[in-house]
Amino acid sequence: MAAKIAKARTAEPKKAKPGQVFGSKGVHYSFPKGEGGPIEIRIDFGSLAPPTNYCYADSLHLAIDEDLRMAVLSFGLRNKATNKFADRIDVAMPRKPLCDQFWNSTRDVEKTLDGFLEATGPAPKLRPISPPEPQPQVTTFFANAIFVALGEGEATLDFYHMPPRAVHLAKTQKADIELLPVVRVIVSSVLTKHFFETLRPHAEGADISQAALDRSDRAARSH
Repeated sequence: MAAKIAKARTAEPKKAKPGQVFGSKGVHYSFPKGEGGPIEIRIDFGSLAPPTNYCYADSLHLAIDEDLRMAVLSFGLRNKATNKFADRIDVAMPRKPLCDQFWNSTRDVEKTLDGFLEATGPAPKLRPISPPEPQPQVTTFFANAIFVALGEGEATLDFYHMPPRAVHLAKTQKADIELLPVVRVIVSSVLTKHFFETLRPHAEGADISQAALDRSDRAARSH
């Protein structure tokens, strides 16, 4: 008698109901309009592992590629004899997460930062830094999320990457979304303010004054 071969049953993907929350490990998501609708992702950075790669920077440069809709942030130490980077790292990001999502999430952070700076006196003026030159030893990271934390006189910029694959599997299989730590950049409070000022002309919804436009292509450096 021929043996019967049982067909393995594959589990049906979970169907999302409006308002139902999925995820864990600091990243949760829902589908406000139900299955097949847009995904809404919420991140609790306090529940995520911090980046283990880190560096200190006293200078930064922002380059926006409007054609590719990408941004490259360069962080490093300035050569005291020139206006060039002595060494640096680059962090490439899609323009929207930087100029829209990060910007909008840090409006209260900048107000708090302004309070810190007012308590310590006027911030130094910007010092120019030349656009980064190609260097074979420079490491280029990729990120699409940033968490900024303020201290007294310093701040940390933690860069993370949310892989599109993880988002796809969340939509189709309701799998957890993992946010991967990339690199931490430690900067002074003054340079953090310069970072916001450098980003302001490119940020969606920001008030763009002529003075800000004049500063948009300048790099920032703290004394």
